[in-house]
Amino acid sequence: MMQTINACELAICLGGQPRLQQVSLQLHSGELLALLGHNGAGKSTLIKLLLGLYQPDSGSLTVLGDKPGRQPLQVGYLPENVSFYPQMQLGELLQYFADLKGINRRRVKQLLAEFGLQHCAKQPLRVCSKGERQRLGLAQALLSQPALLLLDEPTVGLDPLASTFMYQTLQTLRSQGCSIVVCTHELALVEPVLDQLLILEHGRVAASGTLPALQQQAQLPWQIRLPSGHAWHTDPLLAPWLREQQLLFPASLLPQLSQRLTQHWHCVDYQLQPPDLRQLFCHFLAGTDARATLAEAV
Repeated sequence: MMQTINACELAICLGGQPRLQQVSLQLHSGELLALLGHNGAGKSTLIKLLLGLYQPDSGSLTVLGDKPGRQPLQVGYLPENVSFYPQMQLGELLQYFADLKGINRRRVKQLLAEFGLQHCAKQPLRVCSKGERQRLGLAQALLSQPALLLLDEPTVGLDPLASTFMYQTLQTLRSQGCSIVVCTHELALVEPVLDQLLILEHGRVAASGTLPALQQQAQLPWQIRLPSGHAWHTDPLLAPWLREQQLLFPASLLPQLSQRLTQHWHCVDYQLQPPDLRQLFCHFLAGTDARATLAEAV
């Protein structure tokens, strides 16, 4: 796979304050990176570095094999706060961006249809809903069919249907080979579609890798939801990990407990759940005391 982003030991100071320190990441074509962290962690700063709006003070960075900003039509961007000309019609505005980028207007009609915006194409932006404006923002980012898409809080303020549409669109783009960076606080939405995680804390990398790799690194308890109708508390192997109608246990015990459930209890309808993204986020951004509290569960 082609490497879309290659960042090594990035550091930048803004206004005399360090914003990013020793940040590294690699992203390949067709992968989605979830960029996470508290407010002020450096997520938007990193996106601006990828766009070429900022220059790093140290480290190396290439985007699509070149210096950031050298291939603007190959990079799509949707900022957190989309600001358009409110008096312009929605379709007219998308045509305006197409003309600026030298893109055939047939692409505008295609995107209006794909994003369900045909019904409001002649409406001024000031009367369009938040969801319609956000779809327009994503449509303008995709006008040039970019190889890399950068999204800063793309679902903020959207209703559940609009958010679902947004992530379904991202899934389609991934399958077409587009690389995507999503900066978000909507952990439940991004978890099913991510390939990689980068969690920032005060400008530094708190955690980085795939979801399974970080689940293994965190060593948080796994969970098995048990069906009712069995005297689970009588089993000496299961009882120490039993919490009401579920088991909370270290990942290392999964083979042993699974075998016990299937072979001794003949139970195959239990539900297994590894640590989810919210738990990992809290774990890697928690202080020492908080991590010790989490570890007590196992």
